[in-house]
Amino acid sequence: MSAKFFGQPPMGDRSFSAARRSVKILMIGQPDDVELTIARLYQCDFCRVEDWSRPLPFSQIQQATSKEPGEIMRIYVRSMTL
Repeated sequence: MSAKFFGQPPMGDRSFSAARRSVKILMIGQPDDVELTIARLYQCDFCRVEDWSRPLPFSQIQQATSKEPGEIMRIYVRSMTL
């Protein structure tokens, strides 16, 4: 089974709206590892460093990740190579 990354959303019982939507990318880890990963994503032209939020302490993660109805979460875990 191959993954599709671009194009129409998968068909299903969920309705598709042309309204602007967003995807939240959550990165949790040791400060140095998070900063290194953001820098690497910038080097790949994936994102700008200044577009990330300020570092949040773990106690504020739940507040920062409040979800909208119907949203799901997937977590990608990758080992760091230093």
